[in-house]
Amino acid sequence: MRFHTARSFLQPIFIVIQCIPMFTLAPIMVVWLGWGYTAIIIPTALMTFFPLTLNIYQGLRSTPEDLLEFFLANQATGWQTFYKLRLPWAVPHIFAGFRVSSAIAGVSAIAGEWAGAQNGLGILMLESRRNSDLEITFGALFCLTCISTLLYGLILYCEQIALPPRRWKFPFIKMQRAKTLHKMRKKSFAIPFFLLALCFLVGCQKKEKEGSTRLLLDWLPNPNHVPLYVGLEKGFFKNEGIELSIQKMHEGGNGIAYLVSKKADLLINHMPGTLKACERGAKLKIIGLLIKEPLCGLTYREDSTIQQASDLSGKVFGYCIGVPDIDFLNFLLSQGNIIPSEKKNVSVDLVSALGTHNVDFIYGGFWNIEPAQLHSWGVKTNTFKIQDLGVPFYYEMIILAHADSLQATPEFAGKFQRALQKSLDYCRTNPDAAFKCFLNHNQDRSQKTVAWQKEAWEMTIPLLAIDQTIDNELVSTFYSWQLSQGIIEKPFNYQELISFP
Repeated sequence: MRFHTARSFLQPIFIVIQCIPMFTLAPIMVVWLGWGYTAIIIPTALMTFFPLTLNIYQGLRSTPEDLLEFFLANQATGWQTFYKLRLPWAVPHIFAGFRVSSAIAGVSAIAGEWAGAQNGLGILMLESRRNSDLEITFGALFCLTCISTLLYGLILYCEQIALPPRRWKFPFIKMQRAKTLHKMRKKSFAIPFFLLALCFLVGCQKKEKEGSTRLLLDWLPNPNHVPLYVGLEKGFFKNEGIELSIQKMHEGGNGIAYLVSKKADLLINHMPGTLKACERGAKLKIIGLLIKEPLCGLTYREDSTIQQASDLSGKVFGYCIGVPDIDFLNFLLSQGNIIPSEKKNVSVDLVSALGTHNVDFIYGGFWNIEPAQLHSWGVKTNTFKIQDLGVPFYYEMIILAHADSLQATPEFAGKFQRALQKSLDYCRTNPDAAFKCFLNHNQDRSQKTVAWQKEAWEMTIPLLAIDQTIDNELVSTFYSWQLSQGIIEKPFNYQELISFP
């Protein structure tokens, strides 16, 4: 009766948990738990929990009624019945649950790493896929398969040790000898648990330093972020008393939510999306400039028949889900008199979509990054820059802090800007050494990826900010333009974004 009551209450909960796609919980996990080991464990536990509990429940129910009546007739307590009858009888079912869970544990861990890790096999797969390093992607997949297989074998080994010997398992030896053999095997029972503990310790992530400033990138590390790694390696930030910790962004477009929820102290973002966030009530402050020039545009495969933006009409258009607002995108198309034959949201697969001719032109990438990657595929491209389509000049790569945080104070902003500008100046005067600093912090890259990122870096060097001065008139013009176009519908005091008390 107790099992039926527990089943009626718990089974719907378990089913709901199992039906939730763990990948969609990634932003929520980070907001709740931050980037760390806990955000990996929880999705893994949730995905493996249902098959394990279901098998345990079925095992406890499988106890023969005649044995239960025998225990009842001998006045056994409920605990004695459970511990000496139900639980031993359920052991085969329990191990069956462990076997199923071990087979999917690797996939569950990958989901957890995509949710909140900064390093690991899942992050390696994610970065290599987006860098088109298919060799590394399949290598990581092979490692995952091997780990899952070894884990399954380990559970199987533990099952053979734990289950009592049966006469039919030893047809050529006496039962007494079988029991002796079983006792000897029990002595080695600690071996798999030692291996599991070792795997757990090796898998633990390093704890962040106390008092470190967590800077969240706008995307996975790329040549736009080279100055930050230079400042980290050369000690420019440390000399200003800033212990900088760089965190990767796995999914673009969620950065401001992490900044507002204080899971990051600083954020690299773009001015169009920043103004939209301020319209919705986010209290933000610009404390640094990385690249002042707009980097967006409509990138298309090189074609002699395309001389102006309107020539893109009738072609398939692919865009990234991370664009600040669909109204902004529609303005670009209307301004260029472009009527696509089809629009496709290709999410983060801009490069592969254009390179494999699934789309004819794209929006959402940067003209100093994606064309270099496409060039490594043998695909030549051109770009209609965003300012050529009637968009006023704006700052592309800006560094934000929450307005109520320590990082938004004039004292911290001054220190950060001095360190950042030293990094930018070093990059212009020592571009090869700067790129080497970037590679030192991002070593999981193939030679092909290093080559196209070096090409992208050479395009990026002239774009680096030459100072940290924010032009009030430039911000005002861009804000007024967005307001006039209806991209921003609710006026707000944009001065709070760029002014300090």
